[in-house]
Amino acid sequence: MSQLDPPKVPVRSNRAGVRGKYFAEYPLRRRVLLSQLPLTLSAVLVAIVVLVFDPRVATDAPHFGVGLGGILLLTLVAGAVPWHRFPPVAYWVIPLLDFVAIAPFWSAARPVLDGMSLLAAFPVFWLAWTGIYPALAIALGFLGTAAVTSWPYLVAAAPFEEELIQASLVRPAAVPFLMLALGVAASVLSRSMDRQSEELTASLENAATQNRMLNAVVETSDVGILVVDRDGHDVLMNQAQRRLHFIGLPAGTEDAAEAELLAFEADGVTPIAANDRPVFRALQGESFQGRIVAVGTDGSQQHLSVSASPLVDEAGAFDGTVVVFQNVTDLMDAIRTREQFVAEVSHEFRTPLTSIIGYLDLALEADPDPELHRYLTTSIRNAERLLHLVTSLLDAQASTPEVIVQEVDLARLIRYGLDSADVQARRGGLTLGSDLPPRLMVMADPVKMGQVVDNLLSNALKYTPDGGTVTVSLRRVEADQDGAHPAEQPGDGSGAWAELVVRDTGIGMTEAERAKLFTNFYRTEHVRRAAIPGTGLGLAISQAVVRAHGGEILVSSQRGVGSAFTMRIPVGGPTTRSA
Repeated sequence: MSQLDPPKVPVRSNRAGVRGKYFAEYPLRRRVLLSQLPLTLSAVLVAIVVLVFDPRVATDAPHFGVGLGGILLLTLVAGAVPWHRFPPVAYWVIPLLDFVAIAPFWSAARPVLDGMSLLAAFPVFWLAWTGIYPALAIALGFLGTAAVTSWPYLVAAAPFEEELIQASLVRPAAVPFLMLALGVAASVLSRSMDRQSEELTASLENAATQNRMLNAVVETSDVGILVVDRDGHDVLMNQAQRRLHFIGLPAGTEDAAEAELLAFEADGVTPIAANDRPVFRALQGESFQGRIVAVGTDGSQQHLSVSASPLVDEAGAFDGTVVVFQNVTDLMDAIRTREQFVAEVSHEFRTPLTSIIGYLDLALEADPDPELHRYLTTSIRNAERLLHLVTSLLDAQASTPEVIVQEVDLARLIRYGLDSADVQARRGGLTLGSDLPPRLMVMADPVKMGQVVDNLLSNALKYTPDGGTVTVSLRRVEADQDGAHPAEQPGDGSGAWAELVVRDTGIGMTEAERAKLFTNFYRTEHVRRAAIPGTGLGLAISQAVVRAHGGEILVSSQRGVGSAFTMRIPVGGPTTRSA
């Protein structure tokens, strides 16, 4: 969201740097005049040179002035006649009459200057270049040149001097053929350029059509799109982005640069530093996705998910960036509403459930009847399960669970979990194995860590078919000689980790499913179709707990083969992790 610059309109320019047009863009009258001007200017230049070196030509050869005057008159006609009102071939009259004017002009000037026959090249080239009736144009150019070059000899010889006439006609015979070759070359070049022009026109029309379609798509999209060049100038900003841009404007301003907009972190309160704003980062060549920002204040504030991708030129250098702004305000509101609802309902459930369990315990102690004892025990067990689910929901709302660490024998805690899981394993026909040290003391929250162990074991047993195997191992891992563990260095500096691995031969997961595994309420498509019970909260809560201890949970899995969950926490606990 940077300040909108005026649109850049490309302007054609000539070599002098001033604005101009292509020849084909001029009106037909001006094009005819411009086509005549080269001959006119050449004839005037020749006349000046001839008169300077031999002024007698003007008096001794009156046809000199007739030829020059004819050329000048044809030039006036070329610029005065509205040629667009006549058929295209009509303006051929100008180059054809040029041959008539060139003949006496050349006849008078050729004793003074050599190469005067080249003046015939201008109408020859003009006729061939028009592209109208190419064969006729070439033939007329040849005949016109032949008439021009032969005319002086014909008028100079007496009728009875036949041999002299025949000899004189041989001298200029090569000129028409040279002009014929020039006419053919000009015609071929003209047709080739016409084809290229047609192809170029078709390409430009196709590009213009695609540009209009792209512009329509961009402008009708409800996603804000901003394209910025390497210098930070806006190249494109669609309507959706302009609306978002104006939402972030400070009060009383009509426009502002991106650094001046009211932009905040996802909480909608914390201002974003100028060098951390999405467009600024994008202009540094960064590529990112899903950066959540809030723009505006009060009731107009909107939350945006911002993504950026740099542009590069042919040399691979940074050439600008594309920044996309997606309005996720409704999604953020829905998430907050859901979290608030879950938290409120969980709190409302937790108090009566605790009371129910307490009174059931009292009833169990007061009545020794075996049958009633069984009923009360079942009721307490299910009430505790429900209380556990409510607690899990509450934990899921906390970004960082609160942990109370103390010295815990993690090996003993896992054995308790294995004892509880043994019944479930035997019912499912599973083999439950373990490889645990006699003792492994860690600084951890025993309740939270027990919850993690139960979640990992429960998932392994739940998603392993009958006849499968679940293996649990625990070990102490020391850091290597460089003081770094394969995952990360423990925060307490002790160089030791407790590593728990729960491996199963269950249904496994794909890579895409693993990427979402620790998301609240997420369950794989296969699990949902199989109607395997669960809330999708266990792993998300377990990861939050392990991270609160300064550790991490790693997963490796393959569909149809099984999964392995590896939990690592620092032996010394999380309290000195930042040291």
